[in-house]
Amino acid sequence: MPVSDSHDYETFVQRVVASLVGVEVFQRKVYQGRITSRKINVDVSFVLKIAGGADLLVLVECKHYGHRVPVDDVEEFHSKLDDIGAHKGILITTVGFQEGAIKAAIGRRIALALLTPEPQHGEIQYVVNRAGSWTPAARPRSRELLQGNVKGLIGNTRGGLRFESFTQLVGMLIIDAQTEGPASP
Repeated sequence: MPVSDSHDYETFVQRVVASLVGVEVFQRKVYQGRITSRKINVDVSFVLKIAGGADLLVLVECKHYGHRVPVDDVEEFHSKLDDIGAHKGILITTVGFQEGAIKAAIGRRIALALLTPEPQHGEIQYVVNRAGSWTPAARPRSRELLQGNVKGLIGNTRGGLRFESFTQLVGMLIIDAQTEGPASP
């Protein structure tokens, strides 16, 4: 991933999301808070259009740190989600998350994602359209630009779910958003 700073990382994430069909993507969009009426800058956001014409607003916070993301970043992001009224939030990093950040994100229904080409310890591989028994085979290295591990979606998957493409991640978001309503306070 050829990024040197936070702005490059945000641009990278925005380009990946923008490459999807049917997704309107914004980088550094400013939203008006519903509660505080303040202007809130969001790294990346997009609107998923799903069956029946429903629009799901997803906010993405990008953390290009040299350390694991702390709990206060998750709490601050939750505040943005709540004030804006977004349906889902994804906090993406290159390094990982502190234990408190993971607990807070799960409790606040915020997805955590690592942009990594390598599998992460304890993750669950996302499998769709499978019938009968299935034995995981050695995975070939994915050539997709966006892949990684996401925690805090679709129930309590402590080790996270592996996504091999952004399409898989979007599918997980839609399933998760349909099982629960907007981010809770």
